[in-house]
Amino acid sequence: MLLKSRVFQVFACLLAMGVGALIAEQVSYVRVVPKGSTAHAATRAPAALDDVRLEEPDEPELDSVDMELSVDEVRTFDAVGSHLADGRIITGGSHHRVILFTFDDGPDRRSTPRLLQHLDDYGVKALFFVTTNKVHGAGDRIRAQAEILRDIVRRGHMVGNHTHDHNALPLIDTEQVIAEIETAQSAIEEVLGLRPRLFRPPGGTRSPRVDRLIADRGYTQVLWNLGTGDFQVRTAEEVVDIWSRTLARRERENGERGGIVLLHDTHPWSVEAFPLIMQELRRRNCDLLEQGEELFDVISDPIAFFQARDEDPSALADPLQLSPEMLELRQRRAREIARRHCE
Repeated sequence: MLLKSRVFQVFACLLAMGVGALIAEQVSYVRVVPKGSTAHAATRAPAALDDVRLEEPDEPELDSVDMELSVDEVRTFDAVGSHLADGRIITGGSHHRVILFTFDDGPDRRSTPRLLQHLDDYGVKALFFVTTNKVHGAGDRIRAQAEILRDIVRRGHMVGNHTHDHNALPLIDTEQVIAEIETAQSAIEEVLGLRPRLFRPPGGTRSPRVDRLIADRGYTQVLWNLGTGDFQVRTAEEVVDIWSRTLARRERENGERGGIVLLHDTHPWSVEAFPLIMQELRRRNCDLLEQGEELFDVISDPIAFFQARDEDPSALADPLQLSPEMLELRQRRAREIARRHCE
């Protein structure tokens, strides 16, 4: 009860400091942490594709806010998507070259730490959908993977619910669906201290019944539009090739020039594909910069895709469409970053 009270206190404080600062995470996700603290750098999301930032608003000093949460608790509050509850189903479609990386089925002690290093190297924050039989239970492997989940959050990434045993939800009865959702929810809460608000159904399989059960628990479903087929291949190069062809097909058929990428941090070839995709995005941005075209822009939070849900639990969010002002702000940053790499 005390933790819930503290969470609501910090949420009220964040709102009081300006909803605009939250929306402006499309520029940089600003977290409330003490200036100069060792956690300060770790809890701010680096700029897309690099650690270069344009001028940003000053962060509030900790003592200027009536807040009792520790730095770790504030970081966790952001990481579980508390600002993204009760949304329409996000499909991942985007009219802009906005990219959000997501990773399913982990954490895995054999591959996830390597991925976390790659993400740090490229200054990218991602969204991890956790299959909680990897972090809940007894044994050294489970304990190690629970610690990796904490490390995911410590490094500034977000976490969502991907069920406990990865069953296709439309194919099981209602009690089993509820158990899959709530067992995973409890497991994440046990490790991180707060419940997640983002949900990805295994395999992206849905039904009106399952949508209702998920919505009744306050979740926002996050799907994807840029699959990589990484569960079907065995090399990083094949993953990159499928991603590239999927991106081209989405633009040709749907006018979607970016969106949400699906990868799995349980596959070593997927982990090694990530830096190759980032290198390809940088190469493309050099060409687009020379042509004066919109650049690819890697974001760290699905808030740009978010739309509040009405009464229909199966309602889909519209494709991402940034305002002209926000697009220019993001692109100004992307151009600055691209110039550094292209030189």
